[in-house]
Amino acid sequence: MVPFDGQFAESVMLPLAQAAYDSTQPPKGYVPDQTAFGIVANPHHPELQSRLSKLDPAEQSRRQRMLASMLEQPARPPEGALDSAEPRLAASAAPNLHLGWFCVDEPGSRLIVAFRGTRFIGDWLKDFDFLPAPYAPAPGGGTVHDGFQFVYLAVRENLIALVNKYSVGYEHILITGHSLGGALCALAAPDLLNSHPKLQPTVYTWAEPRVGKSDFAKFYDARVNICYRIVNLWDVVPHLPPELAAYEHEGIQVTIDSGFSFDVAHNHMLKTGYVPGMHKWNQDHPVQTTRQFGRMAVPALVGKVR
Repeated sequence: MVPFDGQFAESVMLPLAQAAYDSTQPPKGYVPDQTAFGIVANPHHPELQSRLSKLDPAEQSRRQRMLASMLEQPARPPEGALDSAEPRLAASAAPNLHLGWFCVDEPGSRLIVAFRGTRFIGDWLKDFDFLPAPYAPAPGGGTVHDGFQFVYLAVRENLIALVNKYSVGYEHILITGHSLGGALCALAAPDLLNSHPKLQPTVYTWAEPRVGKSDFAKFYDARVNICYRIVNLWDVVPHLPPELAAYEHEGIQVTIDSGFSFDVAHNHMLKTGYVPGMHKWNQDHPVQTTRQFGRMAVPALVGKVR
């Protein structure tokens, strides 16, 4: 097991998760159409339409509503995250199909995938009653939340095409995302590993909800060796869907504490919940010299990292 690296989480993965929300400019240090490429959704993809056609009208409506809420994001949301208190924007004739960034980190010899989440937390939470479905990218991969999978399938073709085009010579890929973007990370990591076995993923997610049942979690953990889920102690989203619905988390949880607030969105947002929480974690877990692992935060070696 590769130990959790709090400094890496704060200085590399967290800024990438924040940058995923902004379709107008890529993460710092990357150049559009040269080393940075938008991950773009196709809500009319034939596979999505085929899956929709097999559902009853009520379920079709729910999935279409969830995907529509994802595509209502403004091109550059304030604070780089969702805010339930902000008034709903009018529906746009040109929805924001940008769902994140794919970057080629030549100096670091790695690829990067950063997914954005959804801004309107109220709409998202209403749609947590989706039925589970088999993990579509890999037969025998277990059972996942079909609503999350529906969103992933809208971006999968574009994501796979980017990885196919730029993966030659690379053996490492960083995958990160916040909120529903974290759920997309969980669905993408084993899919990319199946299609590119030499491309080993390192996954750090923020505020990720539960994505699959126990069979998917076992499938995932048997394949993805480095996966840390950073969870703010006061954030409700990582506890959804509830355990009573038999959903489980994959990977290893890292618990941070941004300080208590009654405001659900405050606890969940990157700027107010996860940036200060991650910074405090690093202050509380100073880097030390270890015999086997070099300099690192010692508590990151064991169990649920708190």
